[in-house]
Amino acid sequence: MDTMPARDGEFGIANWNVAVPFTPAIKSTTSGRMCSVQPGSAVANTAASGSDAVAKPSTTATAAAFGNPLASARQRPATSTARFGTRGTRLPAAMGTKRARGFRTLEGDELAHLTFLGAVGEVTGSSYLLETARARILFDCGMHQGERYSRSANAQPFPFEPSDLDAVVLTHAHIDHSGRLPKLVRDGFRGTIHATLPSGDLLGVLWRDSAHLQQQDMESENRRRGGKPPIEPLYEVADVEHALARLVLHPFDRSVDLVEGVRVRFARAGHILGAASVETWVRSETFGRKIVFSGDVGRRHEPLLLPPAPPQEADLVLLESTYGDRDHKSLEATIEEFAVALREATRDGGNVLIPVFAVGRAQEILHFIGLLERQGRIPELPVFLDSPMAIRASELYREFDDCFQRSEGSTRRETLEPRRFEICRTAAESAALNERRGIVILAASGMCEGGRILHHLRHHLGRATTDVVFVGFQAEGTLGRALVSGARNVHIFGEMVEVHASVSTLGGFSAHAGQGELVEWVQPLLASGARLALVHGEEAKRSALAAKLQERAGVQAWLPQRGDRVTLWKRGDPVRF
Repeated sequence: MDTMPARDGEFGIANWNVAVPFTPAIKSTTSGRMCSVQPGSAVANTAASGSDAVAKPSTTATAAAFGNPLASARQRPATSTARFGTRGTRLPAAMGTKRARGFRTLEGDELAHLTFLGAVGEVTGSSYLLETARARILFDCGMHQGERYSRSANAQPFPFEPSDLDAVVLTHAHIDHSGRLPKLVRDGFRGTIHATLPSGDLLGVLWRDSAHLQQQDMESENRRRGGKPPIEPLYEVADVEHALARLVLHPFDRSVDLVEGVRVRFARAGHILGAASVETWVRSETFGRKIVFSGDVGRRHEPLLLPPAPPQEADLVLLESTYGDRDHKSLEATIEEFAVALREATRDGGNVLIPVFAVGRAQEILHFIGLLERQGRIPELPVFLDSPMAIRASELYREFDDCFQRSEGSTRRETLEPRRFEICRTAAESAALNERRGIVILAASGMCEGGRILHHLRHHLGRATTDVVFVGFQAEGTLGRALVSGARNVHIFGEMVEVHASVSTLGGFSAHAGQGELVEWVQPLLASGARLALVHGEEAKRSALAAKLQERAGVQAWLPQRGDRVTLWKRGDPVRF
């Protein structure tokens, strides 16, 4: 078992030999077959193919097409122009327009630099750049969502040369953690993308959907631009296929050598299928340090998935803080609140609209409706899942038995569905729901920023008999946040829509850990001497979590801003804020 580097900087992993991070083939998750995919082709287990095999590029073909990252690192200049300022300083405002090539020169006892590029003071756009003497690795490459500047922020050039990266590591498939990766490939990235086995399937679903939505938004926007120059999407489906071809997928709890001097391990994080906290060891000669990227931490009592398995030791921890200011209601109390909302909503014959995240939340809400029906706590209702992406994600949830809790005497926990359950695959089937009454509609997106839920909201918000039930976090600047904040008029597809519907929110269904669960998750790491940086949270929420950690653990957490950089040191204190 891997051990933590000693506090004096001596690396604690015996005989840690560098391994080429490409595998010629990988065993299928279900059949035991072996398969491989040539670079440039789509990954065999993506949504379009429906195959249960998880494909990887072969060693020989990959080295030829992508370039050996170890060789690439040796061929790059030994010195380079400094891009980032000293630790604690910010990137310049025009950080995407003046990019240096090659690697930063590490000085003296510097082991590595870590730069915070996104999801600091906000909950979207996760991105962190690790630079060692030999490699550059990006952890997450997420889209900005919700805020007014999101579109322009996503379109900005990356604050580094994409072709200089050796690898990208993803904590999970959600778009706010992975959504800019096809753009990264489009802009010149030629390395490998590392994720868990289930995430590989979900990425194909989410990225293709994102590309289609961008194409639709672009066409709609260009029709309204008059004589102005047309805009272009961030990426197209072809870019998605190129990104999928670079996936290298890994099981949970197995250490993997990415490049010379960097090793990672994916630990279960709950949250959604395939989500991980990433343990990262950085080594140079006999010196080493460990960073833990929490990713999105799930609930202690997950309803379906296995719960988070927090790492126990680190030198530096990046901890999410989405719900850093509060604890959630208990799951049972939330389920009862959901039952009450459904009973009341259906008495007047109106429709119930539930905006859902296609991955994770949709599957859980369907399970809870089925559970409540079987317990006799709600009447049997016509329930429609109106999201092609959620439909495909639900199919994938059935394929990864090892990610789910076990019921007594069963191979996995039983997943229920409503008795009167139907799916809507086509736009025509979706539109037909507008003529129905007394039904429940689950549709994406969960924050009402796109997808079929927008059509249902435009059609139904003006009716007092409509109930809109939010079951997830609503980021600032989203339509969902406006509705839960009590807006009486909203814009949908450029039209003003009056809100007469009843709007409620059930925070207890969140897939994110609450404040107390986050404190519990990080305490073993703090006990090992780790320094803590709070990320992935709005300012007020991560400030509240910092105050709670100071009170409970006597720890002073750092609240980095975008562009801040921290150095890992070989000797002495591993990290100095």
